[in-house]
Formats: sequence, structure tokens, C-alpha cells
Amino acid sequence: MDDLADTFTIDATPQTPSRMTSSIGKQNVTTLLETTRANNMAIMLSRFKIEYSAVRQALLDLDDFVLSIDNLKAISKQLPTADEVTRIKDFGDVTKLAKADQFIYEIMSIPRLSQRMDCMIFRRRFELDLEEIRPDLKTVRDACLELRYSQLFKRTLQAILAVGNRLNGSTFRGSAQGFRLEALLKIKETKTARVTPDCPTLLHYIARVLLRAEPKLTLFIKELPNLEPAARISFQSVSQAVQSAITSRAKVEAEIQLMKQLRDPSANDQFVTVMQHFIVQVSDSVEALKKLTASVENDLRSVFSYYGESFDSPDSLKPEEFFGMICSFSSSLQKAAIDVASRTPTPQPPSADKQKTIEGSQSTVEDPLAPPPKHERQRTFGRGDLDEALRTLKEGHIRRQRSTSPSSSVRVPMSKVFVDGRQDRRTESRAATPS
Repeated sequence: MDDLADTFTIDATPQTPSRMTSSIGKQNVTTLLETTRANNMAIMLSRFKIEYSAVRQALLDLDDFVLSIDNLKAISKQLPTADEVTRIKDFGDVTKLAKADQFIYEIMSIPRLSQRMDCMIFRRRFELDLEEIRPDLKTVRDACLELRYSQLFKRTLQAILAVGNRLNGSTFRGSAQGFRLEALLKIKETKTARVTPDCPTLLHYIARVLLRAEPKLTLFIKELPNLEPAARISFQSVSQAVQSAITSRAKVEAEIQLMKQLRDPSANDQFVTVMQHFIVQVSDSVEALKKLTASVENDLRSVFSYYGESFDSPDSLKPEEFFGMICSFSSSLQKAAIDVASRTPTPQPPSADKQKTIEGSQSTVEDPLAPPPKHERQRTFGRGDLDEALRTLKEGHIRRQRSTSPSSSVRVPMSKVFVDGRQDRRTESRAATPS
């Protein structure tokens, strides 16, 4: 039992920080740091293949070739504390200490080391951050402009409003002037009175109305190519990154003034020289970035107001949520259109005699939102734009429009006739646009 106790008993004698021994490498060396701290610094220092004195000189020279951005970040996380600096100063022969202690000894005399590291990292990361921020701001701005001027999306909303007012005509909600965009996501939750496979929800009914009146409205997202990318961008994070760049520039300018007062000519410190040149180079870029961010924020505020949403209230939608809501509705509408079209047979073009009969019986253009006559309900959809829209929906990409030769004088006969008698597609488009 004595042998067992001698073998496994833990030594509870406290070790003094000033003479702590740590197993670094394969031999025991003396370190004035805590064991975990010394080990972490040893791991960090294993990246450097140069002497610690060269690292110190690279920090003084702001040498981009010796220290990478990752090296600067690693050093900034392992800066010596005031207590550690005091211990190493009082020790004496630093060569007897571990590598981590020796590294601290080399860099602890650099003035304002923590602030210097922040300025150096900002200088090295500025161009990289700029390349990430600018495209994001441009995407958000373009999405705002597309939403503001998209005619397909507006006509889709008009059709939805017309259907809603027709449904609510006998209630206090009838004759509404508009509706909140969040209602777009609730349409698919509204069941029809007679739930059928071809039209189980209000969204499917709206898809059927759009396919009958103007099929390309189901693909209004074609006019909004930047909407989905904008829905993946956090404008708040981008704004914070811009504000961080503005704040960091101000800190660098302040640090330059302080270092001018503390600069020792014999120290061979290049901080003031290098940073002054850097500030002159980037000041215009920072100001342009600041103005661009303010402009994009105004665009967001404008498009939010245009669609009846609040931008500045605490419970208002975030820009990415606003864009994502419309993207989600577009995806649901396309799926509903595919469901409706796949369950409705596409008729063949009528014969010449039957075409004349249809044209004679349908001399007036009816409301495109009204249901078709009973004898035509099973063959509501025509060909042409509908076929193209369905192919695009099923294939999942946007086809390029077929180009026609302007020099061609041969007129192609009109064969894409809607069974409800709307032979002229331009007349149909005018009739399909809700007032």
C-alpha cells in the first residue's frame, strides 16, 4: 500500500509563478508563465522560422514580407500582460527561460504594442475588407432598384389584390387599397371551399388566374436577379464592417499623433512613416465607402416605404428578411403554377371553323380574373407564353428570348390562340392588367 501511495499520490505543493517548470519540447525548462499560457505561446511560436529578434524588427518596420496577416493576428492574441513583463524584467538571465519567455522579452519594449498591432492588422486587411463590402452594398442597392421598378411584380400584386377584394367584397375588408407583403406567405395557408387536387389553396387559384391572364407573371423573379443574393446579405453586418473601418481609420490617425511625441530616433521605428502614407492612400476610399453605405440605406428606406413597410422601427423587418420574404413567395408561386398546369390538359389549337365560332361568340374581352365559362373550365390554358413559362419553371432556369430578324418581312400566322377567344396577345395583356 505504501508503494501504491508513493506511485500515484499527486504533489499538492503549490508552485510559485516565478519559478514554474513546464514541459516544453522534450526537456524541462524554466518559465515564468502559467503552464497553459506557455504551451499556447509555444504552439504559436512554432509557426515562425526566424529569430525572435527578427520578429521584433519586423514589427518596428511594419514589414509585410516577414509577417503575414495570420502572424499578426496570432501575436495580437498572445501579447504580454503587465505582470508578465515585470516578472521577466526582474529575472535576470533570459537565456535560461523558455522560448515563450524569450519572445516576450524581445517584443515587450515596443511602445504601445497592443495599439500598434490593431493598426497593423487594419492596414493589412483594409483592401480585403473593401473587396467584400463593396459588392454586397451594390447587390443590396440593385435589389432595391429592381423591386422599385419591376412591372411584373407590381402586376402580380395587383392581381392578388383584385382576387382578395373579390373574395372580401361583402365584408369590411373589401375594396382594400393594398395589403402587407407578409400576407404573401399566408396565401398558401388559405384553403379553398372545395379542396381539389388541382386547386387546393388560394395560392393555387392565384397561379391559375395568372396562367390564364398573363403566364409570365408567375416568373416575376426574372426581373429581380439580385433579390435572392440580397436575401443572403446581412445589411447590419455590412454596416458594422463599414463603421469599423471608419473607427479604425480614426484610431490610426490618433495613434500617429501619439507616436510622433513618443518616437525615439534611435529605435528605428517606421510606424509613423508607413502609417501616414497608408492614411493618405485610403482616406478617399473610406469616405466613398461611408457615402455608399448611407446611399444604400436611403434606398432601403425608400423601397420599404414604397411597399408600406417600416424601416426604422424596432420590430421592422431586416432587409434580408424583406428580400427573403419575396423570394419565398416567388418559389411557392412557381411550384403552385407547376401543380396547376400539370393537372390541367393543354388543348390543341382549334380548327379554322371552330376558331371563327369562338371569335364570334367572344367578341368582347371579359375580366381576366373572372372564372372561365363552364364549358371551357377543363381547357382554360392556351399555348405560347404558357408553354414557355412552364418549361422555364420545370427546368429551373431562365431561357433567353428567341431573337427575331428585323429584316424579315414574312409575318408568321397567329396560331397560338387562347380558347377563351383572346387571339390578340397584346389585347389579352391589356385586359389582364388589373386596374
